[in-house]
Amino acid sequence: MAALIDPLHIRSEHWAQMLDHVSRLDPEEACGLMSCKNRRTKHVYLVENILHSPVRFRMDAQQQVDAILEMEEQGDELLVIFHSHPGGPAVPSPTDVAGATFPDAINLIWSKSDGVWNCRGFLIQAREIKEISIQVTD
Repeated sequence: MAALIDPLHIRSEHWAQMLDHVSRLDPEEACGLMSCKNRRTKHVYLVENILHSPVRFRMDAQQQVDAILEMEEQGDELLVIFHSHPGGPAVPSPTDVAGATFPDAINLIWSKSDGVWNCRGFLIQAREIKEISIQVTD
């Protein structure tokens, strides 16, 4: 797993990919993964939410495995797990905390307020939540 970087630096093209994904799937929760190499975001993997729900997500298992295998083949690491909360709130839900299985991955939660998408980052380890600041860079 990638070492924690605080703040988390995300390349603007990756930010735009995630924003487009959560916007297109609204009102369903959208989800995906992001890899890094040498502490730089490298690739966004858009994964289907097989629940197609506005309040829960479950990543398509095969797409998730394929993404992680591709990361390993490229010498990349899992950096981010992201999903949206179209109806809010912009913090991890109890379900998110209970389902956090990659303790070194940063969880990005996209939420919409007054029609505008925002994103916050969290590290969830042993049910403890720490907010991580985000910087979008070129």
